[in-house]
Amino acid sequence: MINSVQTAYRSQSVESPRYNRNNEQVQVQPQKSGDTVSISDSAQKLAKIDSFFTDMNIPYTPGKSISLEDLNIGLEKSSKELNDNINTLFLQNGIKTNPAVELTSDHEGKIRVNNDHPQKDKIEKLFEDNPELANDFRGVSALSSMVKASEEYLEFAAAYDRNPQEAITRFGHMFDQTGDKEFSMVIGMKSEKEISSKA
Repeated sequence: MINSVQTAYRSQSVESPRYNRNNEQVQVQPQKSGDTVSISDSAQKLAKIDSFFTDMNIPYTPGKSISLEDLNIGLEKSSKELNDNINTLFLQNGIKTNPAVELTSDHEGKIRVNNDHPQKDKIEKLFEDNPELANDFRGVSALSSMVKASEEYLEFAAAYDRNPQEAITRFGHMFDQTGDKEFSMVIGMKSEKEISSKA
């Protein structure tokens, strides 16, 4: 009886596509022998979520909720790391931060200098040549937007509990995404003139 079950057993290798950090599909060499485990699409999505939280320094335990405090901790740590890495890259490449460099991302996700910096083209090229750093910038941008939206939602919910009509009037912009402000990060010190013109 056992022999007949063993002879009927056959291993089958199932490969799922693998992606690198830039979300590009990676070619995997097929295995010649051995057992293979297949992971469902939902498990792969969860693994990517876990990776995002880990990459963004957010304290995360699978199956438990993430608080706004957790998001803020992750944003603070990730912003500092990003700022340090950008400053290091700028030092290595002779980029001056006086005047300050204001960075943002465009509608294609490319990192752009958002002010009139004399080394604007060189800075933008550095981010093109360093895709991991550009991805870190986009990650901090996404996390910053998530934190701001969460904080504003909590304010809206509290105001709605007090007076729904007033809350909708006051927070109506939340339901119209056309006026969203884009994330930007300033590297270096702003001059007095820049500070007063933004105020």
